[in-house]
Amino acid sequence: MDGKRPETDKNQLFYGKTVYWITIASCLVSLLAMILILAFPGGNILDPIAVFDAVFNGKKPAEIWNAAGVPFKYGDFWKLFIRGLFTPDGLATFGITLGCSVTLWALIPTVWQFTKKKEYFYVFVSIFIMALIVLAMSGLVNMAG
Repeated sequence: MDGKRPETDKNQLFYGKTVYWITIASCLVSLLAMILILAFPGGNILDPIAVFDAVFNGKKPAEIWNAAGVPFKYGDFWKLFIRGLFTPDGLATFGITLGCSVTLWALIPTVWQFTKKKEYFYVFVSIFIMALIVLAMSGLVNMAG
């Protein structure tokens, strides 16, 4: 072993830096949102006291939505999210959505780097993964049952 450190590929660096910074940003947004939710409980779409009570009592997701006073059906997430974006719980939803979709955003510069290096198999795999993420976020693919 010559002690020489192996060089990290630019694709990995772009991906890692993007995941790192978006994750930090989503955590800060979510933390700020939780402070605002608790400081201004009347300014939310969902009643935080009812939601926390239902969650800590082990209610099922449909029961939690009913306790919060907002009936929810799969596919309604984006309508609810857009309508309440500028409320404290809308800000929390944005932070969580940003954090959960970080792979999508990190793959964008990675695909660009793969394309520049003409590694088309990895471009295809990355775009396929991005498509799966978009389908899951759209509600078309649902694992909740």
